Amino acid sequence: MGMTTQIYAKTRVAVMAAERLLADPELESLLQAPLPQVLETFGLTAAGEEGMAERVFNRTVERVFIRLLMQEHATLLLPFAGPQRDVLVYWSRKFVFFNLKALIRGKINEMAEVQIADQLHELPRRMQLPHEELLRADNPSELLRRLEQGPYQEIARQARKVYEEKNEPFSLDAAIDRLYYAGLLKHVFTTDADEQRPLLEFLGVLLDHQNLLWLLRYRFVYGLPPSETYYLLVPNGRLLGRHTLMQLVEQGSFEEVIAALPGSLGRWLEDDDNSPSRVERALERRAVSEARHVLRRSPSAASRALAYLTLREIDLRRIFAIVQGKVLGLDAATLRFAVGQELPEERRLWA
Repeated sequence: MGMTTQIYAKTRVAVMAAERLLADPELESLLQAPLPQVLETFGLTAAGEEGMAERVFNRTVERVFIRLLMQEHATLLLPFAGPQRDVLVYWSRKFVFFNLKALIRGKINEMAEVQIADQLHELPRRMQLPHEELLRADNPSELLRRLEQGPYQEIARQARKVYEEKNEPFSLDAAIDRLYYAGLLKHVFTTDADEQRPLLEFLGVLLDHQNLLWLLRYRFVYGLPPSETYYLLVPNGRLLGRHTLMQLVEQGSFEEVIAALPGSLGRWLEDDDNSPSRVERALERRAVSEARHVLRRSPSAASRALAYLTLREIDLRRIFAIVQGKVLGLDAATLRFAVGQELPEERRLWA
């Protein structure tokens, strides 16, 4: 990417960040605002009509937010070409894989085609799976085999192998998640050195968080042994590399894993009353902090774009949580915690 294009791309990201990312006062304002005002702010007034079923309402809001994120993603892509563009394009495949997992779960649970279709995200045409063809598949193996002839052939082939060996949905979901991040890393490694290092540094932070959440879930919720847990991780994080992850999976409890975390990751999670939900929220706050730093300081335009997309996705999830919480009539303290804001009387989990 030439210097002029690099400057243009950074400027585009900076303008979008200034106009669209939520500052803390704006988040606080949304927390305090009545539901109709929040819906109006995001063009969701029609979704709040009386009589709409809660499930339909949630799907409507979710689809609006994903459509908005995909529109912004397409705008960000315009200045990019080559490997940098490929990295940003691949990032958006997470939503394709959400749909793929929904299709597979529907087939496993023998749901009607119309029920499965209702669970799928509405994505731009360039990102769509051949839904109609996949819905006609008799089972998950056939569904994945039908994908082996297109752009998703590598992940489809590996996922089908896992499913046919394990024959249970958890392993398949975990395999698809791992293959997604491995594919994202593969694309980063094709970029030139000036882009690759900052991309790997930021992606390494996100991988640290994802690996830690996977590790805690697989070891202490699903009860997987250390070796199987390690196999399901992607050992390319910034702080949680291969050797560290091998040590962490051997720990005997949730608390021992948290206590054994290295460096700044451990400091962000220091607390004598950790829980999975608190860890997840603390990691999200750490991701926000890192992404904001990348957005301001990174020499790489692609890294800044990836940081913007990360922050925007988190913002939209928080807004979605606010909308859901207000619909359900949650009290202010619970709603604040749901969007990652510490309760005033609680000791902070991070510095």
